[in-house]
Amino acid sequence: MPASPAVSDHPLPAWPAGPVRPRLETGEIHLWRATLDEPRRLAGAEAVLSREEILRTRRFTRPVDQERFIAAHGALRMVLGNYLLVDPQELEFRAGPHGKPVLVQTFTDLRFNLSHSGDLALIAVARGREVGVDVERMEREIEYEPIVEQYFDPTEAWELRTAPPEERVARFFDLWTRKEACLKAEGVGLVSPSRSQSFRARNLCPASGYAGAVASDGEDWRLTCWHWNV
Repeated sequence: MPASPAVSDHPLPAWPAGPVRPRLETGEIHLWRATLDEPRRLAGAEAVLSREEILRTRRFTRPVDQERFIAAHGALRMVLGNYLLVDPQELEFRAGPHGKPVLVQTFTDLRFNLSHSGDLALIAVARGREVGVDVERMEREIEYEPIVEQYFDPTEAWELRTAPPEERVARFFDLWTRKEACLKAEGVGLVSPSRSQSFRARNLCPASGYAGAVASDGEDWRLTCWHWNV
């Protein structure tokens, strides 16, 4: 029998259906949630992907992982296409210095980040500021101690070890998603030392059994959550 998912104590935000033509101000971050295991979404997503993205699905051995990759990256293209008023298939991406995808299009200051886990994806979009997002499906039986020892700083490790035992799994995922979101906003990986302390993350519960966080530089930003319903 599969393990029961851990429970987060963060409130579940409202995720209304997002506008077809979203307007994004400089001090805002829009966070889009997309469920991936829907046949109609898969068909539409595959139609807008590049040949390179389709080829990347071959690295997954399980069909479900291939389909979720297609759905997540297709949703990303369609969301960004709505902001830029361009055909999603015409969007071009390149990797930044540490591999973070950025738009090739030079006529926009739009920044974005994508994360997906299980059947859920989160897409963060900002204007004129870097942004990072992470979502993780919480598993109660995860062996988190080796991860804490390798990647967490002493303050984070102490916060986890002093938490009540029944809260430690959920607390681990809160810390992990915050760390991942900040690193992705900064554009570095876990193996790279963080160069800046200016990125701040906010935890949220994107769905039952999932943990999430979104991060950007500074604290002067507002978060709006939308559900991608195409």
